[in-house]
Amino acid sequence: MVVDVTRLSRLFPGRSRSVAAARSFAWAFVVGRVPDDVVHSVELVVSELATNAVAHTASGQPGGHFVLELEMLDGAVRVGVVDGGAPGAPTKSEGAPDFDATAGRGLFIVDAVAKQWAAESVRVGRRVWAELAAEV
Repeated sequence: MVVDVTRLSRLFPGRSRSVAAARSFAWAFVVGRVPDDVVHSVELVVSELATNAVAHTASGQPGGHFVLELEMLDGAVRVGVVDGGAPGAPTKSEGAPDFDATAGRGLFIVDAVAKQWAAESVRVGRRVWAELAAEV
């Protein structure tokens, strides 16, 4: 019997090396289900959101963690990262990003490839999610 899983999540340690593991986990979930361009966009969004969780929230503190949530929706893929929370909400800076900078472009990238994205408080911290069109 084959079960079509449309929703999957996994807990990752709040360390920078977990970003690659989260990206691989997302790749395995979406590859073959959406076009290759969308697979790459999902990997990119996972990288940005997981990196932000580790770098800017309590998830990156000793003992911290984050949860990657993936869901196949009708015509879209939803990527969510639940982090440990932070004093401020994630925001995309106003104006054009500095493309030579090594940081500060993550939410510009998410905004560019996602149909929509948002952040919301949850019981354990905050969820930042993005929906990507499942077709190019």
